[in-house]
Amino acid sequence: MENMTLDFAKDIAEFAESLVKNEYGDNPFSVAVVDKDGFTVLYQKEDGAKLLTIALTPAKAYTAVRMGQPTVDFLARLQREHLEICYFADEKFVAMPGGVPIKNPAGKVIGAVGIGGLKEDGEVAMKVAAHAESLMNQ
Repeated sequence: MENMTLDFAKDIAEFAESLVKNEYGDNPFSVAVVDKDGFTVLYQKEDGAKLLTIALTPAKAYTAVRMGQPTVDFLARLQREHLEICYFADEKFVAMPGGVPIKNPAGKVIGAVGIGGLKEDGEVAMKVAAHAESLMNQ
């Protein structure tokens, strides 16, 4: 796979729902999946999820795919190098845990997932991305 598809994004969102339900108390959250260029392929906000996730969750996925790294690592870089986020000249960037790139078996980024509304956004996003990558390796 060279780029995210809608069908694959649906599989990713379905896994995220199941994961949160089974391991994180079934709390309301949102999930976004973007393609390799950062365009939204799927966005889903569960009933009761925080309204701020409408903007933040897709931005997490966007940042992860554009930077090619999890947003938690991007945040760490900003802190470590004492950089302002505006240094990157992209007003869509966010530096919050919850965005993780998804790579194909060749190691090429094909998209990213963003999770919002949970205390464990970063952890959930990492597990969802790892699951997506494992599906491609089958």
